Amino acid sequence: MEMKKFISMLISLLMILTAVQIPSYAAENQKLNANDYIITNPYENVDWETVKAYKAQFHCHTNASDGYLTIKEAVQLYYDLDYDIVAITDHGTNNLGWNKVPENIPLMRAVKKERSGGAYNPIIPLSEEEYAAYLNGTASTSDGSIRTNDDGLVDVAMGNELNMATPFADCHLTHYWCDYGQGLAGVYGDYETPSRESSKQGGVVMLSHVGEYVYTNKDTTSRYHVGQPVEDYYANKFARIFLDNPVGSSKQPGSVCGMGINSSEDEHTRCDRILYDQILAKTIPNGVVPWGFTFSDSHNVSSMNNAYCMMLIPDWHELDNAQRNEKLRSCMENGEFFAVSHYSNGVELDGEREFTAIEPDTSWPPEQLAKMNDTPMVTGIVVDEETDTITVEAENADRIVWVSDGNVIKREVSDAGDGEECTFTLSLHEDGLKNGLNYYVRFYVTGPQGICYSQPMVIRAADENGDPIDYAPVDVPKTHDLPAFLRGFVTVLDWLIFKWSPVIWIFKYFALGYNPIERLFNDLMIF
Repeated sequence: MEMKKFISMLISLLMILTAVQIPSYAAENQKLNANDYIITNPYENVDWETVKAYKAQFHCHTNASDGYLTIKEAVQLYYDLDYDIVAITDHGTNNLGWNKVPENIPLMRAVKKERSGGAYNPIIPLSEEEYAAYLNGTASTSDGSIRTNDDGLVDVAMGNELNMATPFADCHLTHYWCDYGQGLAGVYGDYETPSRESSKQGGVVMLSHVGEYVYTNKDTTSRYHVGQPVEDYYANKFARIFLDNPVGSSKQPGSVCGMGINSSEDEHTRCDRILYDQILAKTIPNGVVPWGFTFSDSHNVSSMNNAYCMMLIPDWHELDNAQRNEKLRSCMENGEFFAVSHYSNGVELDGEREFTAIEPDTSWPPEQLAKMNDTPMVTGIVVDEETDTITVEAENADRIVWVSDGNVIKREVSDAGDGEECTFTLSLHEDGLKNGLNYYVRFYVTGPQGICYSQPMVIRAADENGDPIDYAPVDVPKTHDLPAFLRGFVTVLDWLIFKWSPVIWIFKYFALGYNPIERLFNDLMIF
C-alpha cells in the first residue's frame, strides 16, 4: 500500500512538472523606427588599404585523437592549401606545439582506431628545423605552388576540443591559449563548466557545431527543422554562457567569444545561423556580442578546405609566432574577421535558401575543392553615420543578403560582370526593408564557390543629441537542466569516491593518460 502511495505521489508530481510551462525569455519583437541610428561596426578599425586577410582554421584533428593524419602530415597539407593560421584541436588534448608530441589519451585513440591507428600508433610531430621553416614561410609546398602570403604558418597555442566524448550527443567547444581540459571527458550537455574554467584560466573559447547537440537523433536531425526557429531553451542556454563569460570582463582574463555557425559541409549546422540570431537577440540588449565562426572540423584530407575564417590583421611579417598569437587573439575577440564556407544547407525563416550555387548535401570532389580558394570575400566596408548607410565591396560574389533580428530584410543581386568587384549598399531608412530593423544587422555574400558571413553590427536609435539609446536588458535566466544536475552529481561523486580510489587512479592513468594523484594534489592546493 505504501508503495502504491509513493508511486501515485510520484506520478502526480511528474504531471505537475510536465504541466508547468517554461516561460519564453525571447526579446519582444519591437522593431526600431528612428530618424537617426548609431551603427557599431566591428570592422571600424580595419584599414582596408593595408590590412591582410589571413586564412585561418580553428578546428581540426590529427591522429593524436580521432584524425587520420599525423601532425606532420596535417601541417604540410594546410601549408599546401594556403592557410596562414592553424589551430589543432584534438579531443581532450592540448596542443603543445607542432614540434612536440601531445599527452596521449589511449582510450580516445583506441575507440577511434579506424582513424587514429590505435591507442599507441605513433604521433609524429615536426622536427625543430621543419617547425621553424613552416613558421617563417621557407618550407616548400608539396607541388611547388606559390603561397598567397609569404609569412608562414601560425601555430595557435593550446588548442583543445573540450568535453572529448559524451553519450547521446556531441557537446563540444574549443579553447585556445589556456592549459585546461587535458584528458577530461566531460558531462553530457555541460558547456558551462569548460567555458567557465577555460575563461578563468585566460583562454578564449568558441562553442562548436552546437547543432549536433540540439538535433541528435535521426528522426530529429537538423534537416527536418531547417528554416525554423530553434527551441528557446537552447538559445537561452547558450546566451547565458556568453553573458557569463564576456570579452573584456574584469572578473576573468578569458572569454567565450563566439560560436561556430557553419561547419564542414553544413550537414549538422544548417540551423545554427537561425539559433545564432536567436542568441544575439538575448545578448545584444545585455551588452554582449558573440561572433560567428566557420571551420572544417577536418579529420581527413578531403574536408580540410571546406570552411575557414579570414582574419583581418595588419601585416605581421616581422613578428614571431608568439606575437602573432597575440594579434590573432585580439582579432578574434574584436570580431575583425569573416566566416567563409564552400557549403550552405541553411534556409532562412522566409523559406529561401542561403546559397543556391550548389544543391544541398552535395560535395565538391575533394581534389577540386582542395584547389578552390576563390570563395567570396569582403574587401571593404564603409559605414556612413550621417546617412545611416552600410556599403560593402566584395570579390568573387554576385549576391548579398541582409539579416536583422533573425529575419531577412533585403536581398540584392549584383550586376557586375564575372571577375569584377561588386558593391552593395544598405540604407537603414530605405523603403521596402522587409520585417524591419532590430538590435543588429549582419550580412552574407555568396558566389559560385561559397558564402562569406559578416559579423553583426549593433544598431541603436539615436536621441535628439545624437547619443545612442540603449536597449532594455533582456532576462536570460540561469540554466537549470539535466546537464547541470549531472555535473553536480558527478562532481560530488568524484570528490567522495573517484578522486580517492586506486582503481580509478589506474584507469585514469592508463586510459586517459594523466597522473590523477598529481591532479588531486593540485585540486587540494586550490583550497
